[in-house]
Amino acid sequence: MGRNNTLYALEDGIVRYTKEVYVPPPRSSESRDVICRLPKGAILYKTFINVIPNTEVGKQFETLTLQ
Repeated sequence: MGRNNTLYALEDGIVRYTKEVYVPPPRSSESRDVICRLPKGAILYKTFINVIPNTEVGKQFETLTLQ
């Protein structure tokens, strides 16, 4: 992550933002400190940022056998 919260990708591609429901482990300090302060029925989400690289035309990989 760069300055001003700028995210740089190492490869050219499509950026996808996904969110998942976050449930901390029951005996962690996070659940004691954070979850107890939330109103009943509140849901926490964790954001993931993924870069799906563009497919390169003509570049193929060879299968190698291990000896």
